[in-house]
Amino acid sequence: LSCDTTITKIILNTDGVPLDVGRQERLFTPGQRKALLVRDRGCIKCGAHAGRCQGHHVHHWADGGPTDLDNGCLLCTSCHDDVHHHGWDIIIGFDRHPWLIPPASIDPQRRPVPSYHRRTMRLDDTAA
Repeated sequence: LSCDTTITKIILNTDGVPLDVGRQERLFTPGQRKALLVRDRGCIKCGAHAGRCQGHHVHHWADGGPTDLDNGCLLCTSCHDDVHHHGWDIIIGFDRHPWLIPPASIDPQRRPVPSYHRRTMRLDDTAA
């Protein structure tokens, strides 16, 4: 067992959120994906298993967004398409968890919705 195993060191804060382990690369590293899995537990929009998910840059890489935990989240292929082509937005709250903002066609006020697997339920800084 120990011959084939790998260990990834993930340091968590007191709320169980992984601390930044980012690097300046476009694709999320295996360590970053594991940290996103610990935080997001799967697709942040529909809850799909993490094995079906891709790392998504909240602030897009092409627009200068870094590849780090505070700019990433897990999305399945279908939800990734919704974010890129159907008006969904994502923000990272003060608690370092992603929140979804639906398009105006779904919610005219575009109120933030917590991600599928939430540990905290506040968007403001009192959750931090």
